This record gives sequence, C-alpha cells and structure tokens, in this order.
Amino acid sequence: MSTMPVLFDANGSFGKPSAGAPEFPVLADRLAFMDRFGIARSLVWNVESAQNHAGAGNRAMLDQIRATPGASGRIVPALSVSGLMPYESGGVEGLVDQMAESGTRALRFVNVFGRLTLRQLDPVMTAVMKRKPFVILRHDQAAVEDVADFAERYPEVPLILTEVMWGPCITVFDLMRRRKNILLDSSWMHSYDATKLVVERFGAERLVFGTGYKTHNGAAIAALARADITDRQRRLIAGGNLERLAGLKPCAPRLAMDTPGNTVWRRLLDGQPLGVDVVDAHGHVGPSGGYVLNVQEEAKQIPLALKALDAIGIDTMIVSGLQALTGGPVEGNDRVESLLTPVSARIKGYVVFNPFYAKELIPRLDRYFAGSVFVGFKTHGNYWSIPIDDSRFAPMWKYAEQHRLPVLNHTWNGSYSSPAMLTDVVKRYPHVSFIVGHSGGGDAGRRESVTLAKENKNVYLEWCGSFCSTIPWEETLREVASRQVVFGTDAVAHDIHWELGRLLSLNVPDTVLIPVLGGNMRRILAMRR
Repeated sequence: MSTMPVLFDANGSFGKPSAGAPEFPVLADRLAFMDRFGIARSLVWNVESAQNHAGAGNRAMLDQIRATPGASGRIVPALSVSGLMPYESGGVEGLVDQMAESGTRALRFVNVFGRLTLRQLDPVMTAVMKRKPFVILRHDQAAVEDVADFAERYPEVPLILTEVMWGPCITVFDLMRRRKNILLDSSWMHSYDATKLVVERFGAERLVFGTGYKTHNGAAIAALARADITDRQRRLIAGGNLERLAGLKPCAPRLAMDTPGNTVWRRLLDGQPLGVDVVDAHGHVGPSGGYVLNVQEEAKQIPLALKALDAIGIDTMIVSGLQALTGGPVEGNDRVESLLTPVSARIKGYVVFNPFYAKELIPRLDRYFAGSVFVGFKTHGNYWSIPIDDSRFAPMWKYAEQHRLPVLNHTWNGSYSSPAMLTDVVKRYPHVSFIVGHSGGGDAGRRESVTLAKENKNVYLEWCGSFCSTIPWEETLREVASRQVVFGTDAVAHDIHWELGRLLSLNVPDTVLIPVLGGNMRRILAMRR
C-alpha cells in the first residue's frame, strides 16, 4: 500500500440485520477490515437502520464508537435519516443533536419497507442545513426522479450514490449529467476503465472511494491504484473529496497488514507486472448494448487489451465475441477469428455455440479449430433462453468430448444456466473441461458450483462475476481443490484490475493463487487432441 494515497471509505457499514448473516456485526470487525487493507477512515452507517428505527440505530452506533478502542477519529458516522422524523416527538431535534455530538455532516438515507422518499426529508433538511450536510444512499433506494428532484431542490447538498454496478451505470451517469451535485462511489464500479471514464466525463471531484461486500476484498483499491488517471485525481478519489465534504483535515496513511506468503497483491498495487504466468480464461470483445464502455469497436478494443495485458503481465487471454453471443454466431465467430488471427499468440477465442444456429455452426467446427485462434466453446443460455441441459447442445458436447476441449458456460442461478442443471451432463462427457462461468453468480449458484466441482474432477469454477456472492472465497477454497479454479476477468466488459484485485487480495498464499492465475487453465488447454 506504500504507493496508494490515504483511503477514506464512503460506503462502510456494520450491525446485525434481521435478515441474513452480518458481515461486520460490531465496529471492531469493520476496523479489522480497514486495518487489513490500509483504509485510514470509513464513513459508517448502522445496517440495522434498514429495518429498525433510524434514531435508535444512530444512538447505538454513536455509543459503540465511543466504546470501541481505535474507532474515534477513524469511524465517521453517517447518521440514518428518515421522513418519519418530523412526525416523531423530538425526531428532528434528536438528529440535530446527534450531528452536533458526533461532529458529522453525513446523512444516510435508507428506504425502510419501500415507503420512504427523499422528498419526505424536506423538514429534516431545513433543520440541518446550517451543518452543511451531504446525503449518501444506495443508488436504488430512491426512484430516479426522486433523486433528480431532491438534487435540484438542494443544489448545495452533495448526494452520493453507492454500489453502482454495470447495469445501473447508465441511469446514474445520466443523473450525474443532469445534476452537478450528484456524486458516485467506486465500491461496485467494476466496468472496464470505469474510473477513467467517470473522471473524463464528470471530473475527479465527482467520484469517491468505497468498498462493497466484505468478499470484494481489495477490488476497489486495485481498480483505483491501476486506473489511468493522474496522481492528483487519484488522491481526490481516494480520500480528498470525502475529507472536503466531511469537513475533516487530512490524516496520515495507514499501511495494510501483510498476508503471509502473498506477494502478488503487493506487486499489483505497486503498478508492477505480476511476474507469474497468468491466463485470463473469460474475456470478451465487441460492442455491448448494456455496458457503458468508452470503446465499443473490436478493432480498437484489441490493441487496448494487449496494452493492459502487457502492463499487468497477463500472457494469454481467451475471449468470445459479444456479437456472436447476442446476434448471429457464425458471423460473430468469423469476425473474432479474422481480428484475432494476427494476435493469436496472445489472445485466443471461444467458438460461440448457439443451438438455434446449429445447422450452420456444425459444418464449420473443423475449420474453426484447425486455425490458430479457437481453443474451446462458449455458451450463454440466459441470452438465448435455452436451458444449459437442453439436448440441442449435444453436438457441441460430443465435439468437445472427442477433442478434449473446454466449454465455458455462463452460469447463474435461474431456469437457464443454474450450475446444478449440469449435474448429468458433466458425467456424460468426462473428457470435457466444464468451466462454470462466474462460479454460479450469487450465493445459491456458488453452493451449486461447489457441489458440482466436488463430485466431478472435470468441473472448474471460474472467477469473474463471482462478486455477487457473499460467500468468502477462502471458504470455497477449503471445499474445492484450488486446481479446480481458473481466473477470468470478463474484460473488456469488466475492469481487469477490479477482478484481479479481488482475487489477489484473498487471505491465501501464492501457492494457492499462482495455479489459479494461470497453471490450471494451461493444463486444461494442454488436454486438447
């Protein structure tokens, strides 16, 4: 962390929600997380306020800050605020007193039971305006026009929207375009080059550092450390902007605790190539109708990808074409092959096999795999509304079985690509390497993926997109042999550094990380006949 500026987390939390296991039950747990990653300060709210009473949750938090060694000065309270307060005896006055007691300017809006709005806060805002407040809320806790309306009525009140992943990006970016006092936190900002895009479009002053799930580990830190921005812009995002909003003086940086035996995490943060064999087993090229990307053309994406691979030290990347996945697969596969042939020593391809076009695809398979580009297959049942265990995939499975090829399957819990749907298929084709893309997505999908891998040695969990699960990967790696895990980024849709940082900051040694980074996928590719 020696090269990183002071980190001030805008999206800290603690507490015991009534539904689900707590990530940080008490403030000491939040402090331990901060110490592990060298985070100097965190703006923290009590998650119990998501269902419990705002004022009561605030009181419990302030009492715990006072009682927890090391919390004072590092834990900056974000007091929960509610439209119920004007109708409670002493409700608004109590909030004003809590702001004075703690010296905080930060208010956290949570839409309890889906009944609260920002507009309801007008009487509250009138009472606290002299304290120079700013408001933080998860991006989906208020309707778009409620957010826009509030920002327009209170142009002097900064409004920070948190936990924005690829889907809501366009909605939030449009709000930022319309209202200059809307800011964004970086916690879930995993789209390719997203930090640079925000800085170029809105300015570094509109972005603040934040962390997401505990299981995201150092993802947001790595994305900020390796973003193609100036050092001044990096300092503003890391902590300067939030210090200004909170009215706090700069504080000293904190060094992260070392993970015994883990050297690659430090190299990533220091801007060095990793110095080990890395294979990105899950990439894409092509224009996207959903992701906010600065560069959408394949011909321009490929040289940018090669530059990023060189800077990190990624030796090989295997991609599928987004046009093949979302349109005609023959034309899409042909385009990928044409573009990648000159760079096939570094970037390989997956043949997208959409069963709707099987009659056109099957006669081309021998030609595809005779060339220098294609090394396996890619499926995406969700895009095509075809269950992954549908018999129409049989020609692909049989070809992959005959030639010992890997198949990268998009998996997510649901009716088309849930990992458990592969239970019989993986046994039927023992010489196919089944790569479970995203490791099933959420918690249910992760559990299904783990069961599938434990029962079948030809099943491999794949890394990218698995951040939607709250199950720690350290726990998963105790259940599944590390030889059955492969690294992928989902670039150029996802940010390489964000996904890489999430992996390299696991509390595991190099002996576990290095095979996952490259060796496991090399072994899979070597099985080909």
